[in-house]
Amino acid sequence: MPKTLITFQDFSMSKSNKALLNKVNFSIHQFDRIVLVGKNGCGKSSLLSLIKNKEECDTGSIWIAPNLKIDYLEQDPAKPNINNLLDFLSRDNQYPNLSKTKEIIEELNLKKINSKTKLSGGEIRKIYIAKLILSEAELLLLDEPTNHIDLPTIYWLEKKLLSLNKTLIIVSHDQEFLRKISTKTFWMHQTQILKRDGSYNNFHDWSNKIIEIEKIESHKLKQKLKTEQKWAVEGISARRKRNIGRLRDLKKLSKNYENLKVIEKKPLNIILNKTSDSALNIVETFDLSFSHNIDDEKNIISNLNLKIRKKDRIGIIGPNGSGKSTLVKILQGICLPKNGKIKFGKNVNIKYFDQNKESINLNKTPWSTLAENGEQVDFMGNKIHVLSYLRKFLFDENKCLQSNSTLSGGEKVRLSLAKLFLGKHNFLILDEPTNDLDIDTLNLLKMAIKNYDGTVLIISHDRFFLDNTVDKLLVFENNNKILKLEGNFSYYYEKFGLEKLKIENNQAQHNISDKKLNTKKIINKKKMSFKDSYDLEMLPLKIEKLEKELKEYENILDDKNLFKNDRKTFDKVSIKITNIKKVIYESENKWLELQNLHDEINNLLK
Repeated sequence: MPKTLITFQDFSMSKSNKALLNKVNFSIHQFDRIVLVGKNGCGKSSLLSLIKNKEECDTGSIWIAPNLKIDYLEQDPAKPNINNLLDFLSRDNQYPNLSKTKEIIEELNLKKINSKTKLSGGEIRKIYIAKLILSEAELLLLDEPTNHIDLPTIYWLEKKLLSLNKTLIIVSHDQEFLRKISTKTFWMHQTQILKRDGSYNNFHDWSNKIIEIEKIESHKLKQKLKTEQKWAVEGISARRKRNIGRLRDLKKLSKNYENLKVIEKKPLNIILNKTSDSALNIVETFDLSFSHNIDDEKNIISNLNLKIRKKDRIGIIGPNGSGKSTLVKILQGICLPKNGKIKFGKNVNIKYFDQNKESINLNKTPWSTLAENGEQVDFMGNKIHVLSYLRKFLFDENKCLQSNSTLSGGEKVRLSLAKLFLGKHNFLILDEPTNDLDIDTLNLLKMAIKNYDGTVLIISHDRFFLDNTVDKLLVFENNNKILKLEGNFSYYYEKFGLEKLKIENNQAQHNISDKKLNTKKIINKKKMSFKDSYDLEMLPLKIEKLEKELKEYENILDDKNLFKNDRKTFDKVSIKITNIKKVIYESENKWLELQNLHDEINNLLK
C-alpha cells in the first residue's frame, strides 16, 4: 500500500463568502496521478494553492507528511527573473543534476534564453515546466500545464510526467492529456469531492450517471418538501407546537433542497445559427509572404496561396513562434504582408478572439464591458437585456456587477467569448479559445461552433477540440512551409506524426567528452541478460514486420476521399495505425537502449 502523503478530514473551504468545499474527506497517496476536474470557479486552483502553501482550512483538519516537499506550476506564472537559465532551473534543488538540466534546456529549445530575452507566454510556461520536471519535490501540482505550449511540447511533457517517480495533482482542460496521465479522478461537484479510481477515460459517463441520480433525488426531495410545507401551513397550531422535531426537520429539508437544486441550473447556452450573409469566397491570398522586419531575407510565411470559402471549418496548428497568430492578423488587416495580395469577399464580417484576452478591461465589470451606457446588447440581430445575455455564459447578477479583475481565468475567457459573439458576423477567428475553460464549457463551445452557419478559423493545441470542430487544417511546419490538408488533427497525426511540427535545433550536440564515465563502475553494474541478447537480435525483425503492416494501412489512408466517403473505415484504420506506431516506437526505443548497452560494454572491455 503506497504511503499517505496528505489527508483531509471534514475539510471545508470558501472564497468571497461562497462555499467551495464542505466537510470533505480524502487522502493523497504516493505515486497517485490525480486529475482534479470541475466547473470554473469551483475552487480547483484555490485547493492547489492551499496545498502548496500549507494554509489553514476554514474547518476540519489537514495532515501533511513530515518534510514533504511540494512544487507548484501556477496557471499564470509571473515572468521569471533570469540571469542564467541553468542557475534558475537548479536554484531550489539540493542536489542539482546539471547534465539533466542541460538536456531539458536543449529539448525545450531554451538554450538562447538569458536576462535580455523578451519571453513569450509559451517560453515562460516552458521555463517553469522545466523547473518542475527537475524539481526534487515528491508532490507536483500542475495548474493548466498545457496552456500556451505547442503540440510537440505537450507530447514531450506527457512522456516526462509518465517517466517521473512522483505524485501528481493536475488541473487541465486538455482531455487527451488527462486521459494519458491520470490514475485517479477527483471531481469537485456540489461542494464535495467525488473520487474515481482509474484514468479519465470514462469520466463523462460516470459523472452523467451521478447527475441523473442526483436529479431524481432532488425531485423526490422537492415533492417531500412541498408536502411538509403544506402541513406546516395548514396543520392545527397546537399539533405543530407538539411536533417541534418535525419543524426542525422541515428546516433541514429546505436547506438540503437548496443545496441540491443547483443541479438543475441551466447550462451555458450559446446558439450561433444566424449570421450576416457573405460571399462564397471569404478571403484569398496570392503569393503572400511575411517577415517581422522588412529587410529580413528569411520569411516566416512564404508565397502562401490560400482560399477560405464560406462555411469552411479550418484548424491551424504548428509550433509556437511559427507564425500562426501572425497569419490571422494579416487576414484581418492588423499586420501588413511583406509581399503578395489579399482579396476579401463581399460582406465579410470578422470577429476575432484574442488568446491574450486583451479586449477585457480589468477596471470594468462584465455588464459595462458589453453594454457601457445601456442595458441591452445586439445578439445575432436581436436586442436582449445584458443580464439575460450574460446568463447564457453562466454569469449571475452579482458577478455581472463585480470588477473584471476579480474574475478567474476561465471567467475572463467566457466574458471574451460573450463579447465576441455580439453583433453581426460571419467569419469567426479564434486564437487559442480553449485556454482556462472548464471541460463542460469547452464541450458546449465545441457544439456552438459545430452549429454555427458562418466560417470558422481556429488556432489551437487542443487535440480533442480540433478533432470535434474542424475538417481542414493549415499546418505550419518546421521548414517554413504551410501544408493545406483535408481532415482533422488525428488524420494529420496518423499520417505524419509530429516531427514536422518541432522547431529544428541546429545547436551542436553536447560533446561526449563532457560526460565523464567511471569505467570500472559501469563494467561492474552493466551486463546483458540472455533475454536482452535475444531481444537485441529479434526486435529488428519485429519492427520490420510492423512497418510493412503500417505501410499497408497508410496506403488505405492515401485515398483523399476516404475521410468524407467512409468515416467508419477511416477511424478504424487510424486507430490501427496509432497502435502500430506506438508498438514500433516502443520497440525501437528498446532496441536502441539494448544496442547502446551492448556497444558500451564492448567498448569498455576492449
